[in-house]
Amino acid sequence: MISVKEALHHILQQCHTLSPIRIPLEAAGNFIAAETIYSPVAVPFFDNSAMDGYAIRYEDIKNNLPLKLHYQIEAGKTRVPELQKGEAARIFTGAPIPLGADTVVQQENCSVEKGILKLIQPVSPGDHIRKRGTQTQKGDLVISRGRLLTPEYIGFLATLGIDSVAVFPKPKVGIISTGKELVPAGTILQNGQIYESNSIALKALLHQLEIPVIFSQWIDDKESELYQFVLENHKKVDLLLFTGGISVGDYDFVKPVLEKTGAIEFFYKVRQKPGKPLFFGKKGTTLFFALPGNPSAVVSCFHVYVKPAIQRITGCQFQTEDYALLVTSYQKKSGLTHFVKALVQNGKATILDRQLSYQMDAYARANAFVVLDEKQEDFKMGEKVKVIFFRSNMTITL
Repeated sequence: MISVKEALHHILQQCHTLSPIRIPLEAAGNFIAAETIYSPVAVPFFDNSAMDGYAIRYEDIKNNLPLKLHYQIEAGKTRVPELQKGEAARIFTGAPIPLGADTVVQQENCSVEKGILKLIQPVSPGDHIRKRGTQTQKGDLVISRGRLLTPEYIGFLATLGIDSVAVFPKPKVGIISTGKELVPAGTILQNGQIYESNSIALKALLHQLEIPVIFSQWIDDKESELYQFVLENHKKVDLLLFTGGISVGDYDFVKPVLEKTGAIEFFYKVRQKPGKPLFFGKKGTTLFFALPGNPSAVVSCFHVYVKPAIQRITGCQFQTEDYALLVTSYQKKSGLTHFVKALVQNGKATILDRQLSYQMDAYARANAFVVLDEKQEDFKMGEKVKVIFFRSNMTITL
Protein backbone atom coordinates (compact mmCIF):
# COMPACT_ATOMS: atom_id res chain seq x y z
CA MET A 1 0.00 0.00 0.00
CA ILE A 2 1.05 3.57 -0.61
CA SER A 3 0.20 6.83 1.10
CA VAL A 4 -2.46 9.29 0.00
CA LYS A 5 0.23 11.77 -1.00
CA GLU A 6 2.04 9.16 -3.12
CA ALA A 7 -1.20 8.06 -4.79
CA LEU A 8 -2.14 11.60 -5.73
CA HIS A 9 1.39 12.19 -7.05
CA HIS A 10 1.16 9.13 -9.34
CA ILE A 11 -2.22 10.27 -10.66
CA LEU A 12 -1.20 13.85 -11.41
CA GLN A 13 1.98 12.67 -13.14
CA GLN A 14 -0.17 10.77 -15.65
CA CYS A 15 -2.67 13.57 -16.23
CA HIS A 16 -1.98 15.98 -19.06
CA THR A 17 -4.16 18.66 -20.58
CA LEU A 18 -5.88 17.60 -23.76
CA SER A 19 -5.00 19.36 -27.02
CA PRO A 20 -6.77 22.73 -27.18
CA ILE A 21 -9.83 23.20 -29.34
CA ARG A 22 -11.42 26.41 -30.60
CA ILE A 23 -15.10 26.80 -29.84
CA PRO A 24 -17.69 29.60 -30.16
CA LEU A 25 -17.48 32.09 -27.34
CA GLU A 26 -21.08 31.50 -26.32
CA ALA A 27 -20.26 27.81 -25.70
CA ALA A 28 -17.03 28.45 -23.75
CA GLY A 29 -18.53 29.05 -20.29
CA ASN A 30 -16.73 27.11 -17.52
CA PHE A 31 -13.96 25.92 -19.84
CA ILE A 32 -10.33 26.83 -19.16
CA ALA A 33 -8.72 29.25 -21.58
CA ALA A 34 -5.92 27.61 -23.60
CA GLU A 35 -4.62 30.91 -24.91
CA THR A 36 -3.67 34.33 -23.62
CA ILE A 37 -5.94 36.97 -25.13
CA TYR A 38 -5.15 40.63 -25.75
CA SER A 39 -7.79 43.15 -26.64
CA PRO A 40 -8.14 43.65 -30.42
CA VAL A 41 -9.92 46.99 -29.93
CA ALA A 42 -10.25 49.88 -27.51
CA VAL A 43 -13.37 49.89 -25.34
CA PRO A 44 -15.21 52.15 -25.62
CA PHE A 45 -14.30 52.24 -29.30
CA PHE A 46 -15.30 55.93 -29.51
CA ASP A 47 -16.14 58.78 -27.14
CA ASN A 48 -19.82 58.39 -26.28
CA SER A 49 -22.49 59.80 -24.05
CA ALA A 50 -23.16 58.29 -20.65
CA MET A 51 -26.53 60.04 -20.42
CA ASP A 52 -29.54 61.12 -22.39
CA GLY A 53 -29.05 64.87 -22.74
CA TYR A 54 -27.27 67.48 -24.82
CA ALA A 55 -23.72 67.66 -26.15
CA ILE A 56 -22.11 71.09 -25.87
CA ARG A 57 -18.80 72.93 -26.02
CA TYR A 58 -17.91 73.90 -22.45
CA GLU A 59 -16.13 76.98 -23.78
CA ASP A 60 -19.52 78.32 -24.91
CA ILE A 61 -20.85 78.04 -21.35
CA LYS A 62 -17.85 79.93 -20.01
CA ASN A 63 -18.45 82.67 -22.57
CA ASN A 64 -22.20 82.80 -21.82
CA LEU A 65 -23.11 82.11 -25.44
CA PRO A 66 -26.69 81.07 -26.23
CA LEU A 67 -26.76 77.40 -27.21
CA LYS A 68 -28.79 76.81 -30.33
CA LEU A 69 -30.04 73.24 -30.76
CA HIS A 70 -29.00 72.03 -34.21
CA TYR A 71 -28.65 68.22 -34.29
CA GLN A 72 -29.95 64.95 -32.87
CA ILE A 73 -27.56 62.01 -32.43
CA GLU A 74 -28.88 58.52 -31.64
CA ALA A 75 -26.97 55.47 -30.48
CA GLY A 76 -25.63 53.56 -33.49
CA LYS A 77 -25.07 56.62 -35.63
CA THR A 78 -21.78 56.29 -37.49
CA ARG A 79 -21.44 59.83 -38.81
CA VAL A 80 -21.54 62.80 -36.47
CA PRO A 81 -21.61 66.52 -37.12
CA GLU A 82 -19.07 69.05 -35.86
CA LEU A 83 -20.42 71.55 -33.36
CA GLN A 84 -19.68 75.14 -34.17
CA LYS A 85 -19.52 77.97 -31.69
CA GLY A 86 -22.86 78.35 -29.88
CA GLU A 87 -24.31 75.04 -31.08
CA ALA A 88 -25.67 72.07 -29.11
CA ALA A 89 -26.85 68.61 -30.10
CA ARG A 90 -29.55 66.36 -28.65
CA ILE A 91 -27.79 63.12 -27.74
CA PHE A 92 -28.76 59.75 -26.30
CA THR A 93 -26.94 57.25 -24.09
CA GLY A 94 -24.26 55.40 -26.04
CA ALA A 95 -24.34 57.77 -29.00
CA PRO A 96 -21.03 59.12 -30.36
CA ILE A 97 -19.96 62.56 -29.20
CA PRO A 98 -20.05 65.12 -32.04
CA LEU A 99 -16.77 66.70 -33.09
CA GLY A 100 -15.98 69.80 -31.09
CA ALA A 101 -18.17 68.82 -28.13
CA ASP A 102 -16.51 68.09 -24.80
CA THR A 103 -19.38 67.93 -22.30
CA VAL A 104 -22.82 66.35 -21.99
CA VAL A 105 -25.56 67.98 -19.95
CA GLN A 106 -28.11 65.45 -18.73
CA GLN A 107 -31.61 66.28 -19.79
CA GLU A 108 -32.90 66.68 -16.21
CA ASN A 109 -30.55 69.65 -15.71
CA CYS A 110 -31.64 71.77 -18.66
CA SER A 111 -34.60 72.90 -20.75
CA VAL A 112 -35.20 73.89 -24.35
CA GLU A 113 -37.15 77.05 -25.20
CA LYS A 114 -37.67 78.07 -28.84
CA GLY A 115 -34.70 75.98 -29.96
CA ILE A 116 -32.35 77.44 -27.33
CA LEU A 117 -30.79 75.16 -24.67
CA LYS A 118 -30.88 76.61 -21.17
CA LEU A 119 -28.98 75.10 -18.25
CA ILE A 120 -30.72 74.73 -14.88
CA GLN A 121 -27.72 73.30 -12.98
CA PRO A 122 -24.01 74.14 -13.30
CA VAL A 123 -21.87 71.72 -15.32
CA SER A 124 -18.20 70.79 -15.39
CA PRO A 125 -16.05 70.17 -18.45
CA GLY A 126 -16.08 66.52 -19.53
CA ASP A 127 -19.30 65.65 -17.69
CA HIS A 128 -21.03 62.42 -18.75
CA ILE A 129 -18.64 61.44 -21.55
CA ARG A 130 -17.20 57.95 -21.75
CA LYS A 131 -13.81 58.45 -23.34
CA ARG A 132 -12.37 56.01 -25.87
CA GLY A 133 -10.31 53.26 -24.23
CA THR A 134 -11.23 54.12 -20.64
CA GLN A 135 -12.21 50.49 -20.00
CA THR A 136 -9.70 48.71 -22.22
CA GLN A 137 -6.93 49.87 -24.50
CA LYS A 138 -6.14 47.99 -27.69
CA GLY A 139 -3.44 45.44 -26.85
CA ASP A 140 -4.30 45.22 -23.13
CA LEU A 141 -4.05 41.79 -21.52
CA VAL A 142 -7.61 40.51 -21.20
CA ILE A 143 -7.30 36.92 -20.03
CA SER A 144 -4.37 34.62 -19.32
CA ARG A 145 -4.03 31.01 -20.38
CA GLY A 146 -5.32 28.80 -17.59
CA ARG A 147 -8.11 31.16 -16.49
CA LEU A 148 -11.62 29.81 -15.94
CA LEU A 149 -14.00 31.32 -18.46
CA THR A 150 -16.86 32.40 -16.21
CA PRO A 151 -20.06 33.89 -17.66
CA GLU A 152 -18.73 37.31 -16.66
CA TYR A 153 -15.54 36.75 -18.67
CA ILE A 154 -17.63 35.55 -21.61
CA GLY A 155 -19.57 38.80 -21.53
CA PHE A 156 -16.34 40.80 -21.28
CA LEU A 157 -14.79 39.03 -24.28
CA ALA A 158 -17.97 39.61 -26.27
CA THR A 159 -17.64 43.38 -25.74
CA LEU A 160 -14.26 43.13 -27.50
CA GLY A 161 -15.77 41.53 -30.60
CA ILE A 162 -14.23 38.13 -29.85
CA ASP A 163 -16.44 35.33 -31.18
CA SER A 164 -14.35 32.21 -30.44
CA VAL A 165 -11.72 31.11 -27.97
CA ALA A 166 -9.20 28.28 -27.61
CA VAL A 167 -9.98 26.10 -24.60
CA PHE A 168 -8.85 22.85 -23.04
CA PRO A 169 -11.58 20.30 -23.79
CA LYS A 170 -13.36 18.35 -21.08
CA PRO A 171 -12.33 14.70 -20.79
CA LYS A 172 -14.80 12.01 -21.82
CA VAL A 173 -15.67 9.62 -19.00
CA GLY A 174 -17.13 6.14 -18.86
CA ILE A 175 -18.56 4.35 -15.81
CA ILE A 176 -18.73 0.61 -15.15
CA SER A 177 -20.62 -0.70 -12.13
CA THR A 178 -20.11 -4.29 -11.05
CA GLY A 179 -21.98 -6.49 -8.62
CA LYS A 180 -24.58 -9.25 -8.93
CA GLU A 181 -26.41 -7.84 -5.91
CA LEU A 182 -27.17 -4.49 -7.58
CA VAL A 183 -30.61 -3.61 -8.91
CA PRO A 184 -31.87 -0.32 -10.36
CA ALA A 185 -33.96 2.11 -8.33
CA GLY A 186 -37.67 1.67 -8.84
CA THR A 187 -37.62 -2.12 -8.58
CA ILE A 188 -38.73 -4.12 -5.54
CA LEU A 189 -35.78 -5.36 -3.51
CA GLN A 190 -35.39 -9.07 -2.88
CA ASN A 191 -33.45 -10.42 0.06
CA GLY A 192 -29.72 -9.95 -0.62
CA GLN A 193 -30.17 -7.15 -3.14
CA ILE A 194 -29.27 -3.45 -2.86
CA TYR A 195 -30.04 -0.47 -5.04
CA GLU A 196 -27.27 0.54 -7.44
CA SER A 197 -26.33 4.08 -6.43
CA ASN A 198 -22.65 4.51 -7.27
CA SER A 199 -23.09 5.23 -10.96
CA ILE A 200 -25.88 7.70 -10.13
CA ALA A 201 -23.64 9.53 -7.66
CA LEU A 202 -20.72 9.57 -10.11
CA LYS A 203 -22.87 10.92 -12.93
CA ALA A 204 -24.14 13.66 -10.64
CA LEU A 205 -20.60 14.54 -9.55
CA LEU A 206 -19.42 14.63 -13.16
CA HIS A 207 -22.43 16.67 -14.23
CA GLN A 208 -21.54 19.21 -11.56
CA LEU A 209 -18.12 19.56 -13.25
CA GLU A 210 -19.79 19.63 -16.69
CA ILE A 211 -17.92 16.48 -17.72
CA PRO A 212 -19.63 14.33 -20.39
CA VAL A 213 -20.41 10.71 -19.48
CA ILE A 214 -20.10 8.70 -22.68
CA PHE A 215 -21.47 5.48 -21.22
CA SER A 216 -22.58 4.05 -17.89
CA GLN A 217 -22.81 0.25 -17.83
CA TRP A 218 -23.71 -2.31 -15.18
CA ILE A 219 -21.91 -5.63 -15.62
CA ASP A 220 -22.57 -8.85 -13.75
CA ASP A 221 -19.77 -10.50 -11.79
CA LYS A 222 -18.52 -12.32 -14.87
CA GLU A 223 -14.85 -11.89 -15.74
CA SER A 224 -15.24 -12.63 -19.47
CA GLU A 225 -18.11 -10.18 -19.86
CA LEU A 226 -16.21 -7.43 -18.02
CA TYR A 227 -13.03 -8.08 -20.02
CA GLN A 228 -14.85 -7.89 -23.36
CA PHE A 229 -16.64 -4.66 -22.47
CA VAL A 230 -13.46 -2.94 -21.28
CA LEU A 231 -11.53 -4.08 -24.34
CA GLU A 232 -14.22 -2.80 -26.72
CA ASN A 233 -14.99 0.50 -25.01
CA HIS A 234 -11.97 1.91 -23.15
CA LYS A 235 -10.71 3.84 -26.20
CA LYS A 236 -13.95 5.83 -26.30
CA VAL A 237 -13.07 7.70 -23.11
CA ASP A 238 -10.23 9.52 -21.41
CA LEU A 239 -11.16 8.26 -17.94
CA LEU A 240 -12.84 4.95 -17.14
CA LEU A 241 -14.30 4.69 -13.65
CA PHE A 242 -15.12 1.33 -12.07
CA THR A 243 -17.14 0.85 -8.89
CA GLY A 244 -16.90 -2.38 -6.96
CA GLY A 245 -15.08 -5.58 -7.84
CA ILE A 246 -11.65 -4.24 -6.83
CA SER A 247 -11.15 -6.01 -3.51
CA VAL A 248 -9.84 -9.57 -3.06
CA GLY A 249 -13.04 -11.63 -3.07
CA ASP A 250 -13.73 -14.52 -5.39
CA TYR A 251 -15.96 -12.31 -7.54
CA ASP A 252 -13.75 -9.23 -7.61
CA PHE A 253 -12.59 -9.34 -11.23
CA VAL A 254 -11.70 -5.72 -12.02
CA LYS A 255 -7.99 -5.91 -11.22
CA PRO A 256 -7.38 -9.22 -13.07
CA VAL A 257 -9.35 -7.92 -16.04
CA LEU A 258 -7.30 -4.74 -16.22
CA GLU A 259 -4.09 -6.76 -15.99
CA LYS A 260 -5.37 -9.00 -18.79
CA THR A 261 -5.99 -5.96 -21.02
CA GLY A 262 -2.36 -4.94 -20.61
CA ALA A 263 -3.08 -1.89 -18.49
CA ILE A 264 -0.14 -0.38 -16.62
CA GLU A 265 -0.69 -0.44 -12.85
CA PHE A 266 0.60 2.58 -10.95
CA PHE A 267 -0.78 1.58 -7.57
CA TYR A 268 -3.26 -0.71 -5.89
CA LYS A 269 -4.46 -0.02 -2.34
CA VAL A 270 -3.94 3.21 -0.45
CA ARG A 271 -3.43 3.72 3.27
CA GLN A 272 -6.76 5.46 3.77
CA LYS A 273 -10.23 5.07 5.18
CA PRO A 274 -12.62 4.81 3.47
CA GLY A 275 -11.45 3.45 0.13
CA LYS A 276 -8.36 1.34 0.81
CA PRO A 277 -8.86 -0.95 -2.25
CA LEU A 278 -8.25 1.73 -4.88
CA PHE A 279 -6.60 0.97 -8.23
CA PHE A 280 -5.10 3.44 -10.68
CA GLY A 281 -3.74 2.43 -14.07
CA LYS A 282 -3.51 3.32 -17.72
CA LYS A 283 -3.85 1.74 -21.14
CA GLY A 284 -2.89 3.89 -24.08
CA THR A 285 -4.29 7.32 -23.26
CA THR A 286 -7.13 6.02 -21.07
CA LEU A 287 -6.81 6.37 -17.30
CA PHE A 288 -8.43 3.68 -15.14
CA PHE A 289 -9.79 4.44 -11.67
CA ALA A 290 -11.15 1.36 -9.94
CA LEU A 291 -13.06 2.68 -6.94
CA PRO A 292 -14.40 0.62 -4.03
CA GLY A 293 -17.99 -0.54 -4.00
CA ASN A 294 -19.12 1.16 -0.79
CA PRO A 295 -21.02 4.36 -1.69
CA SER A 296 -19.34 6.70 0.79
CA ALA A 297 -15.90 5.47 -0.32
CA VAL A 298 -16.82 6.13 -3.96
CA VAL A 299 -17.70 9.74 -3.21
CA SER A 300 -14.62 10.41 -1.09
CA CYS A 301 -12.27 8.79 -3.63
CA PHE A 302 -13.85 10.85 -6.39
CA HIS A 303 -13.20 14.12 -4.58
CA VAL A 304 -9.70 13.20 -3.41
CA TYR A 305 -8.40 11.60 -6.63
CA VAL A 306 -10.70 11.73 -9.66
CA LYS A 307 -11.62 15.39 -9.36
CA PRO A 308 -7.97 16.59 -9.17
CA ALA A 309 -7.22 14.42 -12.22
CA ILE A 310 -10.05 16.08 -14.14
CA GLN A 311 -8.85 19.51 -13.02
CA ARG A 312 -5.34 18.76 -14.31
CA ILE A 313 -6.67 17.45 -17.63
CA THR A 314 -8.90 20.48 -18.16
CA GLY A 315 -6.11 22.93 -17.33
CA CYS A 316 -7.48 24.11 -13.97
CA GLN A 317 -5.14 25.86 -11.61
CA PHE A 318 -5.20 24.15 -8.23
CA GLN A 319 -6.46 26.20 -5.33
CA THR A 320 -4.52 26.64 -2.12
CA GLU A 321 -5.19 24.12 0.64
CA ASP A 322 -7.99 24.85 3.10
CA TYR A 323 -7.77 24.41 6.86
CA ALA A 324 -10.15 24.67 9.81
CA LEU A 325 -10.13 24.27 13.58
CA LEU A 326 -11.72 21.19 15.12
CA VAL A 327 -14.76 21.91 17.26
CA THR A 328 -14.39 18.63 19.16
CA SER A 329 -11.66 16.12 19.82
CA TYR A 330 -11.37 12.94 17.72
CA GLN A 331 -9.52 9.64 17.98
CA LYS A 332 -8.50 7.03 15.43
CA LYS A 333 -5.88 4.31 15.02
CA SER A 334 -2.61 5.18 13.31
CA GLY A 335 -1.69 3.71 9.94
CA LEU A 336 -4.44 5.10 7.72
CA THR A 337 -5.36 8.60 6.58
CA HIS A 338 -9.02 9.17 7.42
CA PHE A 339 -11.38 11.27 5.31
CA VAL A 340 -14.26 12.07 7.65
CA LYS A 341 -17.44 13.86 6.70
CA ALA A 342 -17.71 17.23 8.37
CA LEU A 343 -19.58 20.50 8.42
CA VAL A 344 -17.11 23.37 8.06
CA GLN A 345 -18.36 26.88 8.72
CA ASN A 346 -16.52 30.07 9.66
CA GLY A 347 -13.20 28.24 9.85
CA LYS A 348 -14.48 25.62 12.31
CA ALA A 349 -14.96 21.93 11.54
CA THR A 350 -17.59 19.74 13.16
CA ILE A 351 -16.94 16.05 12.48
CA LEU A 352 -20.27 14.30 11.98
CA ASP A 353 -21.38 10.86 13.08
CA ARG A 354 -22.33 8.13 10.58
CA GLN A 355 -18.83 7.73 9.14
CA LEU A 356 -18.89 4.10 7.98
CA SER A 357 -18.12 3.52 4.30
CA TYR A 358 -21.65 2.35 3.46
CA GLN A 359 -23.37 5.25 5.27
CA MET A 360 -24.41 8.10 2.99
CA ASP A 361 -26.88 10.01 5.18
CA ALA A 362 -24.19 12.25 6.72
CA TYR A 363 -23.64 13.83 3.29
CA ALA A 364 -26.98 15.59 3.72
CA ARG A 365 -25.34 17.74 6.41
CA ALA A 366 -21.66 17.62 5.41
CA ASN A 367 -19.94 20.10 3.11
CA ALA A 368 -16.34 18.88 3.43
CA PHE A 369 -13.99 16.12 4.41
CA VAL A 370 -11.62 16.60 7.32
CA VAL A 371 -8.30 14.95 6.47
CA LEU A 372 -6.79 13.17 9.48
CA ASP A 373 -3.12 12.27 9.02
CA GLU A 374 -2.29 8.56 8.94
CA LYS A 375 0.39 8.75 11.67
CA GLN A 376 -1.67 10.68 14.20
CA GLU A 377 -4.16 9.10 16.59
CA ASP A 378 -5.44 11.90 18.83
CA PHE A 379 -6.86 15.14 17.45
CA LYS A 380 -7.68 17.80 20.01
CA MET A 381 -10.38 20.45 20.03
CA GLY A 382 -9.03 23.64 18.44
CA GLU A 383 -6.42 21.73 16.41
CA LYS A 384 -5.84 22.92 12.84
CA VAL A 385 -6.74 20.26 10.25
CA LYS A 386 -6.82 20.13 6.48
CA VAL A 387 -10.24 20.13 4.83
CA ILE A 388 -11.45 19.28 1.33
CA PHE A 389 -14.65 21.12 0.44
CA PHE A 390 -17.08 19.34 -1.81
CA ARG A 391 -19.97 21.74 -1.35
CA SER A 392 -19.97 25.46 -0.63
CA ASN A 393 -22.30 28.41 -0.05
CA MET A 394 -24.36 26.34 2.34
CA THR A 395 -26.45 27.43 5.29
CA ILE A 396 -27.08 24.43 7.51
CA THR A 397 -28.56 24.11 10.98
CA LEU A 398 -27.39 21.05 12.84
